[in-house]
Amino acid sequence: MPGITEAQWNMEVFSKMSKLRLLKINNVQLSEGPEDLSNMLRFLEWHFYPSKSLPACLQVDELVELHMPNSSIEQLWHGHK
Repeated sequence: MPGITEAQWNMEVFSKMSKLRLLKINNVQLSEGPEDLSNMLRFLEWHFYPSKSLPACLQVDELVELHMPNSSIEQLWHGHK
C-alpha cells in the first residue's frame, strides 16, 4: 500500500459538485475539509478526513454509507440532523 501524500486542494471545488453521489478519498492527507458537500451524496469514504465534523449544511437524507477511518472527526455535525 502506498504511503500517505500531503496535498493542497481547492475546497471550493466540492461546492460545485452538486450532483456528486459517491466520494472516495484515500492515501491523501489534506489540511482542511470542505465547507460544502452535495446533498445527493450516498456514499462517503474519506481516509484521514481533516475536519472535526462534517459540513454543517450537509443533508444526510440520501447518505447510505459513511466510512471515515483515521479521520479527525469528533462529532458528525453540529446541531440536530
